[in-house]
Amino acid sequence: MKRILRTFLVGTICVTSILCILQFWYINHVVSTTSRNAEDNFIFSLSTWTNIHWSSPEIWDPKRQEEIRKVMPVAVHSHNDYTRRIPLWEAIGSGCVSVEADVHFDRSDLLVGHSARGLKRKESLVAIYLEPLERLIGSRNGDVMEGGGRGVFEKVPEQTLVLLVDLKTESRQTLQELSRQLQPLRELDYLTYWNGTSRVMRPLTVVASGKIAFEDILALNPTHRDIFFDAPLASLHTPKDDWTTSPPTYAYNISNSYYASSELKDGIISLASDGDKTSSPEEQDASSSQPEQAKSRGLVSRYWGSAGPKYQTSEQVMWRYFTEIIGIGIINMDDMAAVRDRSRGMGKMAIQEKN
Repeated sequence: MKRILRTFLVGTICVTSILCILQFWYINHVVSTTSRNAEDNFIFSLSTWTNIHWSSPEIWDPKRQEEIRKVMPVAVHSHNDYTRRIPLWEAIGSGCVSVEADVHFDRSDLLVGHSARGLKRKESLVAIYLEPLERLIGSRNGDVMEGGGRGVFEKVPEQTLVLLVDLKTESRQTLQELSRQLQPLRELDYLTYWNGTSRVMRPLTVVASGKIAFEDILALNPTHRDIFFDAPLASLHTPKDDWTTSPPTYAYNISNSYYASSELKDGIISLASDGDKTSSPEEQDASSSQPEQAKSRGLVSRYWGSAGPKYQTSEQVMWRYFTEIIGIGIINMDDMAAVRDRSRGMGKMAIQEKN
């Protein structure tokens, strides 16, 4: 018996050592291939747009639009996108499949900005995001007779673009105004929606976060819900899950949520495992990592708090390691140059297929 135990322990140590060596090699490989490219083509191009603003008609010049058309999408969320010199366009031009806009309900409109101080009437959600996206998606679908069609990324037309709207003011009133402003896109069938039985993917997916009650999302049209919840990744496993059905009926699921998000420092992230086959499905779910829980519910796991110029290199290493090995859905980024420089080697793009 002692001999068997000794053999088992030696084998375990050997396997663990090999895995540690492979992981160490992988991380060093990533670091060694994560040098910054000083000649960032898109930034170089942007530097010639000295007088270009998000509202400048020159953005729609064929030459500039051709630059956008050539971009490959990557699993990156443009954090606080509205703070960029050219909101929306710099993110799309870098390949981000998700952009973020903080909005405040102010005098019957949704104004974009981090705080209530300094809001400008002209910097509205409609002006900066909704109208340009309507025009951009329309330009990709000029020959499509009915709704749906192609997304903003011409090279991967089935990839949806996520607009994460962070509500900074009272939930219900702000949500109602957001729904009203989405009506033109809704009528064109550009919005991903839940039709009562399945989720229908479209070029633009709208997710609400911030001061938003989950119950308000559930109260939206159950046969055409086109605003989805940003679920709490740290508490997906909830007593409201129904384990008496097969498969289980989760409280947070594709009918009401799209992202499941958490701050990176609070993340429970580990390599996927088969778990204890003798435990119940509920117990297996409770012991799973956050990305595994999100995946089982059909949601995209998202982490924030990974941005900042101080951590550029480690940020890129984390992105590549987390997306390729761990299976995280999307990572927040602030540095668009880093996204463009290393996008092809920093994470495989998980396409949300249309129905």
